[in-house]
Amino acid sequence: MSLKNTKIKSLLKQSNINPNKKLGQNFIYDFNILNKIAKFSQPFKNYNIVEIGPGPGGLSKAILDLNPTSLILIEKDESFKSLLKELVNEYSHIKTKIIIKDFLKFDLSEISNKPFKIISNLPYYISTKMLMKLVPPPKNIRQMTLMFQKEVGERIIAKHCSKKYSRLSVICQSIFDIEKKTILPATVFYPKPKIDSIVLNFTVKEQTSLHSIKNLEKITRLAFTKRRKTIKNSLSSIENLKTLLESINVSENMRAEELSVKDYIKLANSLDPLVCNLSDKIG
Repeated sequence: MSLKNTKIKSLLKQSNINPNKKLGQNFIYDFNILNKIAKFSQPFKNYNIVEIGPGPGGLSKAILDLNPTSLILIEKDESFKSLLKELVNEYSHIKTKIIIKDFLKFDLSEISNKPFKIISNLPYYISTKMLMKLVPPPKNIRQMTLMFQKEVGERIIAKHCSKKYSRLSVICQSIFDIEKKTILPATVFYPKPKIDSIVLNFTVKEQTSLHSIKNLEKITRLAFTKRRKTIKNSLSSIENLKTLLESINVSENMRAEELSVKDYIKLANSLDPLVCNLSDKIG
């Protein structure tokens, strides 16, 4: 039952595997699209590749066809283990490891002391939580090619002064250079979801002016939880707020979506001496 010669729909049927709705399993069955997604992460030379949630191995096959130095597959659902083992055996010339474990409970520092890239068609229901596990990124990570529900992806890349601009936009854009690669219609998945998807490339910034991700997380949580209020009100728990805002040329009458990523970084950096007080007040 080789994946090289079998369509994913048929493979699942032959293996008596039904996609698990609770785990958000929707698989791309078009190998042309899978090959395209894999190529978004190139070059592979000198990088280990980590795929999260390979499922039946469609994207894994596309990655292996591009001859990575090595591939690590992290899959939560043990029902796919035998299919993945068969695929690994077919590409025995490439060092590949299968890890059956929940990615959210997995320590990436265990798998690689060399630069690596992550590729994943993330389950919709948990995609944001999985992304936040990678913020700040592990030491050796260089790039991620990730698929999201279109609405979530558009929030990630949204610019300030737009309705989709959010806490997620600020945190991600402060650490990564993010590029929209393609939109995938619901029709390319099995089973077919109700929504379209988007594929984004995240490249870790070589240099970021951000000093404290914790400060940024706490400030954006306050600001965007009360986004209709001015930051004078939403950030009122921060001591000497008016002075701090004046020092970075930001008006206290602006709202959360009006501050740019650079504005939030400057504000987070200015709070470094007060991080303990801020932590106590925000929790």
